[in-house]
Amino acid sequence: MNIDNRIDNEILERVELHFTVDHPKAPTPSLRELIEMVNRMEPGSTKSQTYIMEVNSRFGRSSTTGVAHIYSNTQAAENTVPTHIKDRHVRRGAHSEPVEEEKKVEEESEDSEADKEGS
Repeated sequence: MNIDNRIDNEILERVELHFTVDHPKAPTPSLRELIEMVNRMEPGSTKSQTYIMEVNSRFGRSSTTGVAHIYSNTQAAENTVPTHIKDRHVRRGAHSEPVEEEKKVEEESEDSEADKEGS
């Protein structure tokens, strides 16, 4: 990941990053992967306060550009991030840990199998 432009926006209590990700022989990174990359590039950032605002992939090229906003606190993010962006991050599980989700799905399937056997 390369940071093309970094803007400190003190009024909105955030850092705005314009980035480019090269991903030869791989698909476009997921929202969760992009957030992890941004957090590695920006010291002191947290996953729950990082939002990917825009992602552009170009057909035929293994390069993706985008914009990320990293907020200094949760309140600033709640007041500023549009609802559709928050919903997209929740829907895609961008701020959750993937291992925990997989465990929940496995536990639910085991519980439903136990219910079937008990009936």
